[in-house]
Amino acid sequence: MPDDQPRRRNATETKARILAAAQQAFAEIGYTPTGIRHIAGLAGVDSALVQRYFGSKAGLFEAALTDAIPPFDTADIRPAEFGSLLAAEFLTDLFDMRAQSMIVLSANDPEARNISAAVLKNSVVIPMAALLGGPNAEARAFRLVMLSTAFMLYTRQVQLMTPETAVETKTSEWLSGLLQDVISAPGLPVAEPNGGKRPQ
Repeated sequence: MPDDQPRRRNATETKARILAAAQQAFAEIGYTPTGIRHIAGLAGVDSALVQRYFGSKAGLFEAALTDAIPPFDTADIRPAEFGSLLAAEFLTDLFDMRAQSMIVLSANDPEARNISAAVLKNSVVIPMAALLGGPNAEARAFRLVMLSTAFMLYTRQVQLMTPETAVETKTSEWLSGLLQDVISAPGLPVAEPNGGKRPQ
C-alpha cells in the first residue's frame, strides 16, 4: 500500500539516527555510564522507540558497533601489500575511530566486552583470516588487530604520537613492516588467542 512506503523510510531513518547517537555516546562516554534515555535524547526520539528497535542497551551496543565497523572487502587486496595498505589507512584523516573507542571503553563491563569480542571476531578477524589463509590464519589476524588497535589508540586517542609525527619519524614504515611480517609468516608459531577459548 502507498502509505507503507513513508513509514518504512521513516523507520530506516530513525534507526540510523539512533545508531549514530549510540555510536557517539558509547565512543565518548563509554558503555556503563551511557543510558538508553541519553541516547534517545541525542537521537531526538522516545526511549521506548530505542527499546522497540533494539531490545536493550546490550542489543543497541552490538548493533551500533557492528554498524561502526566498515565492511572488510578483500576483493582488491593482495596479501603482499596488505601491511602497507593497513598502515596508510590508519594515518588518513578520514579514518573513523568510533569502533575502536567503543571497544576500548567497553572493556570494564563484562557484557559489553563479550559483545565487542564477538563482533570484532565476526566482522574483522574471520574475514581477515580468510584473506591471509594458511596455517594460524585466525591467530595472525588477531595479531594484526592488536597491533593496529594499539597504534591507533596511541596516535589518535592518547596522542603520544600524531599521525604526522608517525610519518616524519618513519614509525608508519615500522608499523607497515611489522604488520607485513605477521602477514607473510604463516609458519610462525602463534598461541591461540584467549587460550583457544571462544568469547562467551
